[in-house]
Amino acid sequence: MPITSWKGVLGEDEYRPKYPDSPFIHIADLVNHQTGKTFREENAEKKHAIPIGALVEVVGTDARLFVVHHGRDCDMTPLYELCADKDDIEQREPGFRNRGWVGGYSEDSLAIIHV
Repeated sequence: MPITSWKGVLGEDEYRPKYPDSPFIHIADLVNHQTGKTFREENAEKKHAIPIGALVEVVGTDARLFVVHHGRDCDMTPLYELCADKDDIEQREPGFRNRGWVGGYSEDSLAIIHV
């Protein structure tokens, strides 16, 4: 059933859509009333916490790779590109991952390995 009113959907006292007359809304465009910013704007202000060159383990696996690139998803959440080759840090084509990179990992899904 389509949403015809945003009243009470996510707690009207907490969030309001940026474009209230639109029948569609991207969650990242909801405005946090405490800050007056959209979640996309709040995420854009976040800095990448794991530096390029850091050895990390993907949580829940035994995979250990190096952070080689900082990226962001559509709501501006900081994401990390990983590679087995620590020196493969130069992006060959803007907007695309290098062949050896795997990515889209959030900070919560990575654990820094201190050697």
